[in-house]
Amino acid sequence: MSIIRAALVAGTALAFMPVAAYAQTGEAPAADAEQGTEAGGIRPIIVTAQRREESLQDVPLAISALDSQRITESGFNDVEDLSSAVPNLNISALWGTSSPKVFMRGIGNNNFNQTAESKVAIYLDQVYLSAPSGQLFQMYDLERIEVLRGPQGTLYGKNATGGAISVYSKLPEDQLEGYVRAGYGNYDAFETEGAVTVPMGDTLSMRVAGTYQRRDGYVTDLGTGQKVNNIDQWAARGILRWQPSSDVDIRLNVHGGGSDTTHNNSVHRGIFDPAQLALGNTVKLPGLAIINGQGVDIFGYKDPNPDPYVNTYEGPTFAKIDLFGVSLVGDFTFGDGYTVTSVTGYETSQRHVLQEGNGAPSTIFTINWGPSDFESISQELRLSSPSDDAFSWVIGGFLFHERGEVDNFYNLTDASFALGGLEAFDQFYIQSTDTFAAFAQAELEITDRLNLTVGGRINHEKRDLQHSSFGTDRNGNNLLPGPLFDISLQESWTEWSGRAALSYDFSDDIMGFVSINRGFTSGGFNTGAFNDPVGALKIYDPEIVISYEAGVRTSLFDNRVQFNVTSFLYDYSDLQVFTFTAGGLQFIENASDASIKGLEFELQALLTDDFEVGGSLGILDSEYKNFSRTNGGITEDLSGNRLIGAPNSQFNLYGRYTIPTSIGDFVLRGDFTYTGIRYYDERELVELSSEGATVNLDARLAWTSKDEAIEVALWAKNLTNEVNIIDVVEVGLFGYQNVWYNTPRTYGLSVGYRF
Repeated sequence: MSIIRAALVAGTALAFMPVAAYAQTGEAPAADAEQGTEAGGIRPIIVTAQRREESLQDVPLAISALDSQRITESGFNDVEDLSSAVPNLNISALWGTSSPKVFMRGIGNNNFNQTAESKVAIYLDQVYLSAPSGQLFQMYDLERIEVLRGPQGTLYGKNATGGAISVYSKLPEDQLEGYVRAGYGNYDAFETEGAVTVPMGDTLSMRVAGTYQRRDGYVTDLGTGQKVNNIDQWAARGILRWQPSSDVDIRLNVHGGGSDTTHNNSVHRGIFDPAQLALGNTVKLPGLAIINGQGVDIFGYKDPNPDPYVNTYEGPTFAKIDLFGVSLVGDFTFGDGYTVTSVTGYETSQRHVLQEGNGAPSTIFTINWGPSDFESISQELRLSSPSDDAFSWVIGGFLFHERGEVDNFYNLTDASFALGGLEAFDQFYIQSTDTFAAFAQAELEITDRLNLTVGGRINHEKRDLQHSSFGTDRNGNNLLPGPLFDISLQESWTEWSGRAALSYDFSDDIMGFVSINRGFTSGGFNTGAFNDPVGALKIYDPEIVISYEAGVRTSLFDNRVQFNVTSFLYDYSDLQVFTFTAGGLQFIENASDASIKGLEFELQALLTDDFEVGGSLGILDSEYKNFSRTNGGITEDLSGNRLIGAPNSQFNLYGRYTIPTSIGDFVLRGDFTYTGIRYYDERELVELSSEGATVNLDARLAWTSKDEAIEVALWAKNLTNEVNIIDVVEVGLFGYQNVWYNTPRTYGLSVGYRF
């Protein structure tokens, strides 16, 4: 993108005066904004990041929070949208809703297999969501979202080395109220959302909420003339709340969702020199030549259409997901303020995806992912002391069991010449995980201004795997007398994580903190090595990160400005690296150490009662250390390269301007996001990157009636219709890359009614 165009986009963003960032206040958006103005400043938001209620600005952590107003006005539909609201957070759903890739401060998981656990833990109403296919369906009728950056191993456990994202549903209260909202947009998009709270007596209440989204695809398949990359999904939730006394609060949450779409199809890009291929040589072109579309694949095919939203595929694809979950959360207060909290969760997800693995008319690589079935049960029990004591604490235990059953079919019929005549591989495995953990965290008020926080967690995990693979023809008939491999693996790990922090109140409005944290991501098995018995036997160990962090949180000018700064340094050891080899093999190994340094700035300012601005800036400096890898017979020294998915800079601008009139309020807002270049492979190759910085501008104009019951809004996402690369995967043996692009400009009208 040219400098002139970038300036135009930034200028347009400023013209829309991007909206103020984090979690303004309250549950009824307009009313809360008004209350905040009457109070002369920004009302504090209450969060539970440390398993107790605290004001956001008083938490000695790098934390961002978004309330229902921000979520609604930004048009957030899933966790992926958080990338435009939180510094150093990048989320992409290149595999559709079936397997999001979450990176925070350069820490994430590039693995796209069904057992790929995120290094950023995601929670729904305090229940851990382990299966990737269940993490993008929760963004409706929410009270707030809390995003904790940095290792959160003490209170949030394993697989939280990058951080934690906690999503909190809106709870039923004691009054009849609710809302309904519907909208229509381009690509024949339709969406609706609604919720209602029904009191059922003095102690019992219920809230039911649901959403449905449908949109035609934006990529044309010239092979069929159909549109792909569509949306057709739903989600629903029912919460029954019982409060027999002021000391007891029990919530039963039943929720589910489903999606039935085409798969999120990629674009084919050849990498071989066509002149050399004509001579029988497979020679990779330079990066810029590949980007300019000069390459061909192993069959000499080159995508004839340069439009990233027009392509030819071998056949139709699909992505089907079904989810169901139940949680029971209870808070029981006794004595002088001691509280027992029980969190019980059951989650199940079924996923079945047919992926066009090479984005071309040939069948080089078509994958039938599934059907897979994942089921998890979790139980957490906590006891916390009164929060206003000079010495306060929380202790607890956590149990988790998950069982995943997967059957994958890899069809490589057209490339069977390179596979000894085998046309396909049929892979089947069952993996079970059992986790046991105990944790404690205490806070000591050393003086009126100085506080010490110390916490630790011990975690034991056991995993079992039954894994087999068969060489077959395209119809699944076995071509060998037995399996390629049939293995049984079992391993266990015991690891600890912890936190120590000092916070100091320089004044009532300025708090500083320093901390050291240790976190880890669990070890595991290589379920992606579908036809390699050596790779399938590899077991990778936990990776460890030690984080040093310092920050300042401020509320200035009578709380009309909130400005926070955080700096951090990560020391990584035994880094788990996901490798996708030239021949298409997939495996994880403890291949490297790494270091990450960074700065984060967050600003929210109420310039006038009607004009609010804000934003955030994230700066990263990441590199692999002691990283040498052999891939395709070539040994590469990758030390010093940037970590996958870690841009050097990312900033967001927000603004919200209200125009009061006699018929109601008009609100104009916009969100602008800039993200520096990201590399999607450890080799730091330009052809395996976003190919430069990316920008995005969203805008919204809304009218709310005087009684705040009716809202009509015009909205646009990717207003300037930017074309950005969100991921690239290279299959070097067969001479092509899969390239995924962002969604083009979308716009529409929504109407809502609140009662």
